[in-house]
Amino acid sequence: MPLNACHLLTTILRSCHQIVYKLTSLLDSPDFIEQHRKRPQDFTRRPVLTFKNICLLLLNQLKAALQVELDNFIDVLSEATTEALPALTAQAFSKARNKVKPSAFVALNQSLQQWLNDAGLTSKTWHGFRLLSVDGSMCHLPLEDCQIRYFGAREDNTQPVARLSTLYDVLNHQILDAALGTEDICERGYAQGHLPHAPAHSLILFDRGYPAHWLFVDLQQHGHQVVMRLPATFNTAASLFREAAADEQLITLTATSAHARTLCEQSGVDPAAVVQLRLIKVILDSGEIEVLATSLLDGERYPATLFKALYHLRWGVETDYRQLKQTHELQNFSGRTPQAVKQDFYSQVLLNNLASLFCASAQVAVDQRHAGSKHPWKVNYTQALSRLKNTLVVLLINPLQESLCTLLRKLARSTVAIRPGRSFPRKRRRPGTRGCEGYKRTM
Repeated sequence: MPLNACHLLTTILRSCHQIVYKLTSLLDSPDFIEQHRKRPQDFTRRPVLTFKNICLLLLNQLKAALQVELDNFIDVLSEATTEALPALTAQAFSKARNKVKPSAFVALNQSLQQWLNDAGLTSKTWHGFRLLSVDGSMCHLPLEDCQIRYFGAREDNTQPVARLSTLYDVLNHQILDAALGTEDICERGYAQGHLPHAPAHSLILFDRGYPAHWLFVDLQQHGHQVVMRLPATFNTAASLFREAAADEQLITLTATSAHARTLCEQSGVDPAAVVQLRLIKVILDSGEIEVLATSLLDGERYPATLFKALYHLRWGVETDYRQLKQTHELQNFSGRTPQAVKQDFYSQVLLNNLASLFCASAQVAVDQRHAGSKHPWKVNYTQALSRLKNTLVVLLINPLQESLCTLLRKLARSTVAIRPGRSFPRKRRRPGTRGCEGYKRTM
């Protein structure tokens, strides 16, 4: 391996090890525990189910029968700590997890993002911008009355559902901020909550469900650049531009209607604010015309020809939702209360980011090994997540660089070829899952 590639691998390994060590230290920190436990008397004794062990359990992909998962965790923990530990019961775990606020995983993820930035591990940009995307989704919850009371329901008030929203870095594959809540708040409302978590000099991609004058104003006030796909009926200017011959056009967006001004006031932005936007026409491979609105007004620096490929990068947030829902089995919750649902969601967001970090770290070796190949190769995310089962627990108990190096070597061997240009139509062979409470996996 060339000297510069070897040096890069060593630097990345050292940075990853420091991040794992910092996570371990934070989980052991009395100040952190004090902030994210429910009551002052919680976790004052030293049983097996400590604050840290509860967090590690929730990060360890509890998808099989709960008692089997607890027995497995005790075996892993006993081996990592080299001491015999008593067995755990599902009832004891359910009682202990109620003492941990879901905010613990939110805070861990925020710290992780700061450490990644400081280590230079989120350096991939588009023309100097951190390229982010906001998107929402829905999540089916356990069929419990408490879920309906907390989150709300669909389908004749029988199916509890929650709204998901994420702010995702599409080039560095990190969820910078995530929200789980009710449908009472629209997707734009959740998007507004993400904006303080976007780094400076960000370019944020939005789908056609987000355009609104007040959101454009809020993005402008936060200093973020934006690219949004506009629906056909967004406003008169967009409709006329869609039918015109020009490929781009500058427009001035104002809150002209009483409804738009009311939304501005409700959202905390100035109704009199004016937004300058550039409309860009994109012709899809199917011949369909899409209109994008962007705050990047400089046509020489950012020519219209860039935006078709740029907007396509937004698909990364859709892929990330697929990973959360299918690979992480997000809707296979380990508990049946609203707090358990929130713990599972935010812990899986953190686990998703850690798995993406390890994949990106191992990718350096993969790129070097396949430098002369016909197709590029990448680390298989599903295999990487599977390999983190139990391994992450051991790493956060004993954060040894040798153990991390072994993990990254295994990930570098778990690869798949990337074949660009392939496209497959989306086919619905069966209706989406409607909260079926099936049997748990046996392993």
